[in-house]
Amino acid sequence: MAEKACDIYGREFQLKVDAEHKATELKICNVSKPHMRAFHTSWFGFFSSFFSTFAAAPLMAYIRKGTSVGLSKSEIGTSGLMAVLFTIFFRLAMGVICDKFGARKGLSILLLCASPAVLGMMAVPACTEADPINGGCVDKSGASAFIACRAIIGTSLATFVACQTWCAQQFSKNVVGVANATAAGWGNLGGGVTNLTMPLIFLGMLSASQGYDNPQDRAWRLCYIVPFLFHIVSGLAALTARDLPDGNFSELESSGAKQKSRADIVVKVGFSNVNAWVLTLTYGMCFGIELTMNNIAALYFMDYHGLSPGVAGAFASAFGMMNLFARSLGGILSDVCNKKWGLRGRLWSTWIIQTLEGFLCVLMGSLTLALKSPDDPDMLATTITGHTLIGGTWTPMPDWAEGGKITMCSTIPVATDAALREHLNLPASAIQIQVTTPPSSVIPGGDDCISSQGLGGLCLFSMIIFSLFVQMAEGLHYGVVPYVSRTALGVVSGMVGAGGNAGCVVSMSLFFKGQMRTDVGIFSMGWMIIGVTALMFFVYLPEHGGMLIPAGGLGSWDPQIIKPPSDYRGADQMDYAAAKTPAVEIKKEEAQVETSKA
Repeated sequence: MAEKACDIYGREFQLKVDAEHKATELKICNVSKPHMRAFHTSWFGFFSSFFSTFAAAPLMAYIRKGTSVGLSKSEIGTSGLMAVLFTIFFRLAMGVICDKFGARKGLSILLLCASPAVLGMMAVPACTEADPINGGCVDKSGASAFIACRAIIGTSLATFVACQTWCAQQFSKNVVGVANATAAGWGNLGGGVTNLTMPLIFLGMLSASQGYDNPQDRAWRLCYIVPFLFHIVSGLAALTARDLPDGNFSELESSGAKQKSRADIVVKVGFSNVNAWVLTLTYGMCFGIELTMNNIAALYFMDYHGLSPGVAGAFASAFGMMNLFARSLGGILSDVCNKKWGLRGRLWSTWIIQTLEGFLCVLMGSLTLALKSPDDPDMLATTITGHTLIGGTWTPMPDWAEGGKITMCSTIPVATDAALREHLNLPASAIQIQVTTPPSSVIPGGDDCISSQGLGGLCLFSMIIFSLFVQMAEGLHYGVVPYVSRTALGVVSGMVGAGGNAGCVVSMSLFFKGQMRTDVGIFSMGWMIIGVTALMFFVYLPEHGGMLIPAGGLGSWDPQIIKPPSDYRGADQMDYAAAKTPAVEIKKEEAQVETSKA
């Protein structure tokens, strides 16, 4: 049996490694230090941040009620916007932290520091007086606290930068595409899992809250115990891993193998790279789009297609659940294209997949444009008697019950009490019912509503294909990022990651703050994706070339405007000859003995 390679301290690697001790293979079922422990704790930490940041989306049907926090459509949009806006700055900072102190510490500390805000969601003030004119609540303290907590929780999405930097430092370039893509994809999976599971967790909490005043309000607050526990467990788990293949930053710097990182150098080098800025913009059109869909999908399927919160959450989860394999598929495609055509192959595949993503987004939005939505001005001005479907019969809600009157084409979930269940002849187990607009045979014009057309399945199918290309484009991007700057890998990863959040901020601000119909926003967002993705043609590396230009095709021009000092090394570049550890000294002595014998 061949002897396993060891780090500079004599510890054996469980995976095959290259000359820099980076793994040349990916073994998913392995959790050993350093490579696979870093892989698994990084994606789980990122998963936890995704789960907590978007936990509010599938619960929004309850949170927005005037009997709970009381949120207007604009405030809902603002909360989603703020959940990703603050992360832009934290992702930029995380890039510097990764280069200076290590991705492991950055990921762990951010998760633990954001966890109090997760608990804070349980204490957001309830609305005491609903605003019947503008929507939401007359007292804005609850809305302000809710938005603030979502903003703080959202900062934990900067764990993505730590996740990608850490994996790039642990895995060789022959597998870095699939390693980065899989880790990030499984982290992004948190968005799908929270949409799928939070409505189910809510029903469990609602059942336990029977007998309390306003059980729906109590139930959604208790749901936040789950993401809080995720933060604590994943934050502590990351501390059990190792910064780099050979050890942690402090011990490697003490041994002499690692050069002490300088924040001023990595910031100047990273922010002066033209390629980094182009990828920052284009990444906003894939990861930013995923964040946007995580914010809007559950309410879209409930409000527009008349689905219950549980079913709407399950439909919305399909977008994020594609991360189970789609982002990895993008990473694999990137590595395959690199093997055949080099970096230029990685760039071409990224542009093609993301452009197709844009066209599929346009298609999804166009499916319902000709029908009436609950956001149409004439629908907002029309109040009707809400109905619920019982035993195949549309039954009107009593005026004294919550949801007795609704806006035309609208859908709301209603928590029942004993009196309402008796009135509607429902079993005691029916603790929640769905109130919606019935068809034209019951209410004139009902068939004109999107919710009456049965298009939910078709929109779900189109969204799944759309999501496949979104996730693949994300994986493809981070197959390119490690080539941009070895010196400032963390800063460049942070810039591109921040671009993802910036893309969400732009799309949420332009299309989903209540200024237009949701399906019109999706349609318009698709054309924006196609236009911005064309910037990929401007990416150029002198030693590799660009999409249309071969290596060296632009002469002496270098997209790296400010060059690092000639003797400066990246955070993961070791000088093994300078290392002074017992294991290294023994190897040096053995080498001297062999030389003298020869």
